[in-house]
Amino acid sequence: MSSSFALIVLAIELVAIASAIHALFTVRTAQGTVAWVIGLIAFPWLGLPLYWFFGSRRFEAHSRAMQAKLLDHSDRIDAAFAEIAPFRIASSEISPVEAAALAAIAKKPFLHGNQLDLLIDGDATFSAILDAISRAKRCIYVQFYIMRPDGLGRRLLQALSAKAAEGVEVCFLIDSVGGASMTPAIIQEWRDRGVRIIAFSASSSWRDRWRLNFRNHRKNVIVDGQVGFIGGHNVGDEYLGLNPKYGRWRDTHVRVEGPSALQLQMVFVADWYFTTGELLDAPWQPRALAADNQGARALVLASGPSDQHERCTHFFMQTIAMAHRRIWIASPYFVPDEGILQSLQLAAIRGVEVRILLPMKPDLYLVWLASFTLLKELDHPRIHIHRYTGGFLHHKVLVVDDEVAAVGTKNFDNRSFRLNFEITLAVTDARFAAEVAAMFEKDLRESTEVGPRAYEDLAFPLKVGAKVARLLAPVL
Repeated sequence: MSSSFALIVLAIELVAIASAIHALFTVRTAQGTVAWVIGLIAFPWLGLPLYWFFGSRRFEAHSRAMQAKLLDHSDRIDAAFAEIAPFRIASSEISPVEAAALAAIAKKPFLHGNQLDLLIDGDATFSAILDAISRAKRCIYVQFYIMRPDGLGRRLLQALSAKAAEGVEVCFLIDSVGGASMTPAIIQEWRDRGVRIIAFSASSSWRDRWRLNFRNHRKNVIVDGQVGFIGGHNVGDEYLGLNPKYGRWRDTHVRVEGPSALQLQMVFVADWYFTTGELLDAPWQPRALAADNQGARALVLASGPSDQHERCTHFFMQTIAMAHRRIWIASPYFVPDEGILQSLQLAAIRGVEVRILLPMKPDLYLVWLASFTLLKELDHPRIHIHRYTGGFLHHKVLVVDDEVAAVGTKNFDNRSFRLNFEITLAVTDARFAAEVAAMFEKDLRESTEVGPRAYEDLAFPLKVGAKVARLLAPVL
């Protein structure tokens, strides 16, 4: 071995040891810490690139930017919070009482006076979004994880550029990974037409330049601070069911009109600030569509890798713990950690009906394969696993008992729990919960129930693949 090669090997070993020490202080779980430390020391050539791309669970740059925003613009932020203060619901008035914990997790209050409309599938969703855009007077804020410059994408961009030509401020935030098909030339084309398109990237700071594993998975539209949209749809022709590979794309969004639209706007403004350094001059005048303390009570819960605690995980664990009679969950990606699995098991043991709706068709094959290994762990008479056969199921929805429902972007996997910036609308309203339950029941009629033997029935190579995929779940 030459002396130069020996020095290279020694340098890599030293960097691996330093990285292992870094993992001791930053990785959130004991199991993850052990895995990274052993991998880094034993296989530094492989472990180092994997760790610096996938190992971090905290996004320090976002935390720093948000702290700076609070310090530099506290007067404007305080004014925005003051505007929605009259619509706050005291914890003692929230029903069911367990839902008050969701406000504590979100660090935001439930707000009354909202009108909520469930938008099922792409045609209904984008028709409503385009209609709201056409009525904009002051500003349009748009955020999607995936943005394709195809038929739907061009329709959306043309609608936005038309409003920009009228003098409406149009800001469009895409994710640098999910929006990769928006090339610099395409982005510049629409910027020249007045649409301020910016790509969110985890590598905005030199200290975070390797953190490519963090994604902004949020999907929101806010018009004039009055109307908002939140849910599972991205922008692409497949979301209208036009991709023959998937057929019908089963997804759900919610139209929010009322004070909670301002909570959506707060999240967008914060993401825009982090990405550009610009604090938007957004409108903060709330609009209540119902009498005092009436209308749907809603809460916007944002989460991400900059959270001090894992808000997404806590949200799911609390909603499962709240259930007395039923909890129904729909998710395209279902690879939860042990804590979530045990929460579902405990819910079933105490008498709760648990129904989990998953896709029959995969789009991310490894994630779909990994879900088979969990069926045996969820073997209980009150836990029912269903595979949707009416197309590709992509919505992220849950309903608890008769009062609580949620629609958003959070999946039941490690990426949503710890790596992605996510957002969900939680609602305590019997009417809205009944609508979500009715939607669920229709989906269940287009589904096949599968039992714990679904894994056992796999061919041996697929069983091995499922086990390997399960091991890879933290980075899928």
